[in-house]
Order: sequence, then C-alpha cells, then structure tokens
Amino acid sequence: MPVTGDNTEHTTEINTQAVTWLVRLTSGDITSDELAAFERWRSADSRHEAALADARGLWVSMGMSLENYYQPDALSGISPHEQARRRLWRWQIMLPTAGLLLFSAIMTQNWLSRWQYDHYTSSGEQRMLALDDGSRMWLDADSAADVRVNSGQRFVRLARGEAFFDVVHNPVQPFIVDAGVGEVKVLGTAFGVQRDGDGMVVTVERGRVELSRRDHPDMQLNANQQAELHGGQNSAKITTVNAGQVLSWHQGQLVFEEQPLGTILATLKRYDKRVIVFNSERLAAVKLNAIIDINHLDDWYDGLQQSLPVNISRVGPVVWLRERK
Repeated sequence: MPVTGDNTEHTTEINTQAVTWLVRLTSGDITSDELAAFERWRSADSRHEAALADARGLWVSMGMSLENYYQPDALSGISPHEQARRRLWRWQIMLPTAGLLLFSAIMTQNWLSRWQYDHYTSSGEQRMLALDDGSRMWLDADSAADVRVNSGQRFVRLARGEAFFDVVHNPVQPFIVDAGVGEVKVLGTAFGVQRDGDGMVVTVERGRVELSRRDHPDMQLNANQQAELHGGQNSAKITTVNAGQVLSWHQGQLVFEEQPLGTILATLKRYDKRVIVFNSERLAAVKLNAIIDINHLDDWYDGLQQSLPVNISRVGPVVWLRERK
C-alpha cells in the first residue's frame, strides 16, 4: 500500500498511543478501569500490538522492562479484579524505588558537576551574561564557566561546553579565555570557544585572536578561521569556516550543511531536554541541510517526518524516531 500523509499520521498516532500506554502502565497509579481500557485498545487492531512491541523495545533500550511491571500471561488464571490489584501493587512497590534511585543519582551528579562553577547551564538551556567591562558572554547548553572580569583583570575559565564572547576593546587589558589545553587572548573581538575533554575549538567571527599553549608558539586567527587543538597533538588544525553559521547557536539557531542525520540528532541532544531515541543506521547516514530554531525543535521534527521515511512520536520525556517501512 502506498505511503500517504494520512497513513503516516495514523501510524504516528498509533505509535504515540503505544508509548503513552507504556508511560501510563509504569506510572504507579493506574486504575483497574484503565487496565481494562488498555487491554481493549491492545486487542482492537493488530497494528496496536505491533506498535506496543516496538514501544516495549524502546522501553527496554532505555533500561526499563515492561514485563517487570505488567505480565498478563502470568496472571491469566486470576480474576480480573485480582489481576488489576496485583499489577498495581507491583508498580507501586517497584517504580517509586527505581524512580527515587534514578532521581537521586541524577541530582547528585548534577550537583557535583555544577556547584563549583560561577555560571552553568543545563541541557536545553542557554544564558547570556553581561560582564562588568561591558563585554557579553553567551553560555551554550550544558556548559560551565568561572568568570573573573573586573577593573583588574578580564579572565574566563571555560570548564566545559561552549561559549560565545563579544568583547569590548581595551588595549591595555587583554581578555583571556582558558579552555584547558590552550588559552585565547584578545583585545576586542567576537569569537566562540568550545571545550570537550582535553580538546578545544576556537572560531573567530570578528577581529583577531591569539591562541596559545604551553611550550608551543602562539597562533593568530582572523575572522572566519577556526582552530582545533587537542592535548595529544603538537599542532592545531586551522580551517576556513562560515563563522556566522558555526556560532549561530547564540542567536537561537543551528545551521547544518550536508551533515548526516545522526550528527544532527546527536547535536540536538544538547538542546532538547527530552530523551531522543533513534537507531536507524541507514537514515543516520543521510545528509541534510537544515536551519533549526532551538526554541521550536518540534517544528523541525514535523518537517523531518514529511521529508524522510521516519515516524516520530513525542510522549512526555521521549522523542522516538524510527524508520518507516
């Protein structure tokens, strides 16, 4: 049967219903009436069972097993009322414990990784800071930095993530950004710095910057030049780029030219607070051009669903992309 817009929307709706039921089934407070409604939905259409099987695979890949909470075969010889009571009891006992452990682990990890920095952002969050010298600094999603900008110094330590700087000119007091493996020194310009582990990337939008590292000669970078520097390498890789596109994130946009879908989705994980699940190796390799509004990611997902054979379900904290057969 040919794929039409109506078929695609209906398939997506079934997938969404399946994930919605899984979320409800593992909520810990589902009622016996809802359990009965779920069973009616499940048996009403063979496509519902298939979608449920796919959703269960998604659930398991995220570290949850539906069978831990819902086992209809094991309860087949028990009255419907008792089945509902036992299922509900199992969810109420297991889920709060698992949820509490997960919540505690996440909160502990976040606290340990953030409390020590002057400024930080979470996934899906960006922040603009007006510095005391009149310069401005943008922190990208999931980033952290210490800032020491006052009458005596202009210094920023980028601990992780990415930042964009629009620096006020001061000929007697350079603006310095330390990103671990190297330092960027400017008098007044606009540039971005990304730090990832023992590596850093510097992109110059306007003016000129000086990139330095211990025991190596300094390097000069001009507008639309980018340097990649890694701890285990003796020299930096310098390329010419469209700095406006590379650094467009600080204006609320992501611009991709001939980039694989897998790379685009990996980038979006920084900006989408939901969990993105995608496991099609064939579609991951498809190259796309895209301009994505960071504040309206769902608009791009909707367009992607129309341009590629992919069904996208968005339920609660999950964005589920799967190849359309």
